[in-house]
Amino acid sequence: MSSTGRYFIRDHRSGRLFCVEPINRRNQKLDGQTWTNGGIDQVRGGAIPEEESIITPENGFGEITWLPPGTSPDGFKDMLLKREELGGQG
Repeated sequence: MSSTGRYFIRDHRSGRLFCVEPINRRNQKLDGQTWTNGGIDQVRGGAIPEEESIITPENGFGEITWLPPGTSPDGFKDMLLKREELGGQG
């Protein structure tokens, strides 16, 4: 994961690559602070403003989806792939 919170998910079965970017108006980077929860360091990262997103049609991205807060990008990807396996019926 980058300092912006951006990361990529490759589905091993289909080979498709998904890009995930947390979008938020305010800077959520930790800037050198260490936060712990039960002895586990919090994931470093943050969010970026929409205008800094690389996920645009001009950059070759198709089927751009905005997920509601609290929705798992990994779970959404799994749902998309399962629906495609079922022929778009799910």
